[in-house]
Amino acid sequence: MVKMTVLGARGQIGDVKAFIDALRQLNGGEGLALDADMICGKDHLVSAALHATRAFERGDNVSGSVVLETQLYASGERQISKATKKMGIKLGMERIALVFFDVDDPGTALERLGLVRDDDVLDASVEKAVRFGITPEELKAVPEDMVEDLVLERVAFVRMGK
Repeated sequence: MVKMTVLGARGQIGDVKAFIDALRQLNGGEGLALDADMICGKDHLVSAALHATRAFERGDNVSGSVVLETQLYASGERQISKATKKMGIKLGMERIALVFFDVDDPGTALERLGLVRDDDVLDASVEKAVRFGITPEELKAVPEDMVEDLVLERVAFVRMGK
C-alpha cells in the first residue's frame, strides 16, 4: 500500500523544472505539485490519489506513474497534456497543492522544496469550482456548501470515461 500525504503550501516556484526534479527525489518517495487555486478541498486530492493508486492495483492505469495518474484524476481530464495545462505548477506560482507518495517526513520535504505548509490554500470555493470547469447550471443544482461534491464527481468520472 502506498503511503499518501496531502497538504497545501505557500512559497514561490522560481524554476519549474528544478522544482519537479526535486519532487521526484524525496528520499525514496515522490511528490505531485498542483495549482492550489484549482483544488476544491483536501478531499479533491485524496480522492484523485486513491483513484490513481487503485488504477495501478487493477492494472488499468493510463500513465506510467502514480503521480501522473493522480494528476489526471485531480484535473478531471483524460489526457496528460490537458491535465498539466489545467492543474500544473507555473513559474511564479505561490499557492501549491501537494500529494506526497511514500514520503516519511513531509515537513523535511517542504523545507527542501522551499515551502511553508498552509492547508488553507486547499479550501473549496465557488470561484475555484468555476475555474476547474464546473458550469453555472451545475452550481445551481447544489447548495453552495456542496460545490466540492461536483468536483469529486468529475474526479470519479475520469475512470468511467476510459
